[in-house]
Amino acid sequence: MYLKSLEIQGFKSFPDKISLTFDKGLTAVVGPNGSGKSNIGDSVRWVLGEQSTKTLRGNKMEDVIFSGTVARKPMGFAAVTLNIDNSDKTLPDMDDEVAITRKLYRSGESEYMICGKPCRLKDINELFMDTGLGRDGYSIIGQGRIAEIVGAKSSERRDIFEEAAGISKFRYKKLEAERKLTAAQENLLRLTDILSELEGRVEPLRIQSQKAEKFIKLAEERKKLEISVWVTKLDEMKVKLDEIESKILVSKNEYENIENDIQREEQKIADGIRKMQESTMRADELRRKMLEEEQTSSEMKSGIAVLENDIKHCNEAVEAAQKNIDSSEEAKKALEQERKAALDGLAELEAKKKTLEAEIKAAEESFEKAENESSKLGDSVDKAGSEINAMYIRQSEHRFTIESSKATIEEQTARLAELRESSGDISRKLSEYQSQAAEIKAEKEKNAARAEELRNKLSGLERLYKSRREGFEQAKNDFELALYELKDKQQRRKILTDLENNMEGFAGSVKQVLKASKQGRIGGVMGTVAQNIGVEPKYAVAVETALGGAMQNIIVENEDIAKRCIRFLKEQKGGRATFLPITSVKGYELREQGLENCEGFVANANKIVTYDQKFSGIIASLLGRIVIAEDIDTATLIAKKYGYKFKIVTLDGQVINAGGSFTGGSAQRSGGIITRKNEIDTLDAEIVKLESERDTLREKAEKLRAESEKLRFDTEAAKEEQAQCEADRVRIGAELNSLASLEEQFRAQSENSEKAAAEIQQRIAAAKQSIVDSEKALADTDAEIKAAEEKLAQGQDIREKLRLQRAELSDKLSELKIKGMELAKDVQAQELELSRIDRREEELKYGAHRFEEEIFRQKEIISQKQAEIEELKKQLSDFKDNTETYNAEIQRCHATHTEQNRLVNEMQNGLKTINEAKEKLSADITRLEERKETVCRDTDNIIRQLMEVYELTRSEAVAMAEKIDDMIAAQAELTTIKNKIRALGSVNVDAIEEYKEVSERYQFMSEQIADVQKSKTELEKIITDLTSEMCRIFSESFEIINSNFKSIFVELFGGGKAELILTDPENVLESGIEISVAPPGKVIKNLISLSGGEQSFVAIAIYFAILKLRPAPFCILDEIDAALDEVNVRKYAQYLKKFTDTTQFVLVTHRRSAMEEANVLYGVTMQEDGISKLLKMEQVDFQEDVADIQ
Repeated sequence: MYLKSLEIQGFKSFPDKISLTFDKGLTAVVGPNGSGKSNIGDSVRWVLGEQSTKTLRGNKMEDVIFSGTVARKPMGFAAVTLNIDNSDKTLPDMDDEVAITRKLYRSGESEYMICGKPCRLKDINELFMDTGLGRDGYSIIGQGRIAEIVGAKSSERRDIFEEAAGISKFRYKKLEAERKLTAAQENLLRLTDILSELEGRVEPLRIQSQKAEKFIKLAEERKKLEISVWVTKLDEMKVKLDEIESKILVSKNEYENIENDIQREEQKIADGIRKMQESTMRADELRRKMLEEEQTSSEMKSGIAVLENDIKHCNEAVEAAQKNIDSSEEAKKALEQERKAALDGLAELEAKKKTLEAEIKAAEESFEKAENESSKLGDSVDKAGSEINAMYIRQSEHRFTIESSKATIEEQTARLAELRESSGDISRKLSEYQSQAAEIKAEKEKNAARAEELRNKLSGLERLYKSRREGFEQAKNDFELALYELKDKQQRRKILTDLENNMEGFAGSVKQVLKASKQGRIGGVMGTVAQNIGVEPKYAVAVETALGGAMQNIIVENEDIAKRCIRFLKEQKGGRATFLPITSVKGYELREQGLENCEGFVANANKIVTYDQKFSGIIASLLGRIVIAEDIDTATLIAKKYGYKFKIVTLDGQVINAGGSFTGGSAQRSGGIITRKNEIDTLDAEIVKLESERDTLREKAEKLRAESEKLRFDTEAAKEEQAQCEADRVRIGAELNSLASLEEQFRAQSENSEKAAAEIQQRIAAAKQSIVDSEKALADTDAEIKAAEEKLAQGQDIREKLRLQRAELSDKLSELKIKGMELAKDVQAQELELSRIDRREEELKYGAHRFEEEIFRQKEIISQKQAEIEELKKQLSDFKDNTETYNAEIQRCHATHTEQNRLVNEMQNGLKTINEAKEKLSADITRLEERKETVCRDTDNIIRQLMEVYELTRSEAVAMAEKIDDMIAAQAELTTIKNKIRALGSVNVDAIEEYKEVSERYQFMSEQIADVQKSKTELEKIITDLTSEMCRIFSESFEIINSNFKSIFVELFGGGKAELILTDPENVLESGIEISVAPPGKVIKNLISLSGGEQSFVAIAIYFAILKLRPAPFCILDEIDAALDEVNVRKYAQYLKKFTDTTQFVLVTHRRSAMEEANVLYGVTMQEDGISKLLKMEQVDFQEDVADIQ
């Protein structure tokens, strides 16, 4: 198996998709610092499942996605594919070519694929287990991993050795077996708790089952006898009912005859009353008409007075209108005089306007003539000005040429001075570079001293880190112990809560009703007795014993809901249950004098439970007559004292029944329903306390972890600083080389300066000649400008005279136009005055006409009002005659009413006698009906009881009933049976079926526990076998690696000795690994005493020893040669070639000796900021260009 190719897209500095192909042997990836070459190694580590962002040199996993540059947008995902040749079937059951892909989106979604098919990270880890590849393998080694091998604690070096030994898969299997074993133990604990719960229920259910069977037998006897008694009573009631109904029929016929007589008399009375009402209504109607006519007469008299007043007002309006007409005639005469004066003024203004218009026309003609002469002279002046402007432009061009040439001379002279000064600067800089070289050499010595100081600091930090780490481990162990105890309590509480939620211990019928209530199918169900009471733990056993099966009795709101629940159970065939309606169940407490003073008396049972007061009747009925005593001895004394009249229960569950019988024995191992509820409450309190302790220990452990992490970060920082010192050493050498190169560049610059000075002197001479030519041309242009300006001045004088004449004419014309405008305003004012006079004349004319119309209208109104007055006077005379007629008719109505009233009174007296006879008969019928109703009600009660108690119709009961000869004896026997049933107390009929169910479940749970115990034993054996095999394989592999390390160390160091030592040989799977080395001529107490290069070489020797035992298919070595000098780099590279037959290597390096040993080179550059590019080069090309690449 070997690595064929690597495809990268969007990963770190590789936004574009790239592909690297690899051949067998050595492949080197080279490039300057910061070019992104280590990102190739990171991509392989990432695709193999690395989850540590720190190992990937980031803060969060999203950092591996290309984040963009100034010119490039960020990528939305990162994807890496590793293509492996598997033709040798190193990976069994896989194709000849295997592709491993990992893809991460910026949204956080992640994908893993094997050969293009989605998979889990776990699948990739298992695929490469024991191959040396994968997260914990040794196929990818960087500088940090080299430091870990040498600088880590002995216990932290195991991973790479275990992978090399090939026990990673065994350890994985062992962890899986241990996980299954833990699950089995938890399952066993859960099953044991359930079995314990069932054990406590089997015996009580057996007793309840026997009691229920006895109850069923007695209930059957009671049913048979009670039905016979009820049917006999029904027969007797039927005879009584027939006799009563016959009497009722006779009385009702007689009652009906009296009713008919009453109706006839009532009709006669009604007719008389109707006639009385008609006469009264006629008299009222006549009185109403008289009143209406009197009111109308009064209104008419008022109307006549109003009309006479209106006539008076109309006469006054006529007089006022006549006066207004006279005033209008006088105003018209005054307006005629105003019109004549306005017309005379308007004629005078029109004459002045014509004279002024003639003067304006003459002035406009003179102004136009002066304007034309001025325009002709202006054209000739403008032409002369344009010629002078052209001359000025030529004059400016000559002056610009002179100034430009002078500026060129000045500029080139300055440039010549700069070149001469630059030559002096070059000499000075050469001297400065020599001084810098001396300073850099001093820095080199200082850097070496700093490296030694860092080695000492690193040693102290590692010791302090070890101390804090051990403290953290101890705090972590304490936290885990507290966590284990908390989980144990939580597990126990979960089991009990599950039992509670599943209503474990309740009868099947009770469960059905409670579930139907939760689902909303039955309302008004308030839970069982056990669910509605609270008990202190010390009284739990006593209360459970006292209640017995009554704990499962269901409390409901009223009798209707109880009946509804019974119907539900019958429909569902869910068995039987007892229901306690709050409205019907009543009880009373035991009140025996001196009971509380008896020795051993604890309390009445209903006093030691807590409950809602609305349940007080139910609790009193169940517990009110039960006494709680301390023990059986004191309970016996109390029972004897009170003649065994009530039930006594001891705190440990022994019972003395009313009547003197004793019930007792061993207590339940695991309590019942109430005990379970109390235990849940106790566990809740303990869990809260343990959670607080857990949080405290977590904070302590977290604090120590943070301190140790800080120390670890400080240690890593020191290591990084140490690496920086090494990098500075390399940098200093590069800077010295750079100074030599700069010296050569400045010598070349000096020669170029001399050539430039000669060219500048030639440009200065040409500029001087240009100045002489331009000054001669400038003098000629000045003379031409002077002659042209004299000619232009003469033309401008003539144009100024014409301008003054034109301005004088313009002022005169403006003055005449202003006078014309003022005259026009005066004319307009006179015209407006004439318009006003016309409007006023129209108004006066319209007003006179309106007043004449008003006089005519008022005269017509006066005529109309006078006619209305005459009509009203005629109507008043007619109303007086009608009043006398109405009074005579009202007297006749009164006489009729008096006669009818006498007749009605006589008939009402006769009706009273008949009604008295009717009421007596009605009372007789009512008494008979009440007797009938009583018999019917008793009959219905018996029929209802038959249906409610036995679910039988009357006909079904008659068919089942037996003949009773002696009713008194039968009732006495029925009372005896009922007393026997009552003596049984609370009975759980479902206990028969529940006992069978619990017994079967108990047997099933016992079998389950046996199976789990067997599985647990098998898992323990598997773990033991795996541990033994892991010990054997690791011991054998460790010996071989140790032997290889000894020999390779001698080869690489040229002598000395080295050894790998187990810190705990008796426990090889947990033992740390110490490294003991002694280079030639040195005595080393610990690895920190070695130089950085020696430490790296020791780690490389261990790595080679592992490869010799178990070669990895391919390895990526990321700058592990950074701390080595050139001699040791060459040794390392040449030794690496010994493994190329079995292992394919990819080296990330910038060391020349390592590059020379490679078959293929990949160059990584960053031509564009933040974006890495690849360049592939064969070894032949490298020999020519290696210096430039480095």
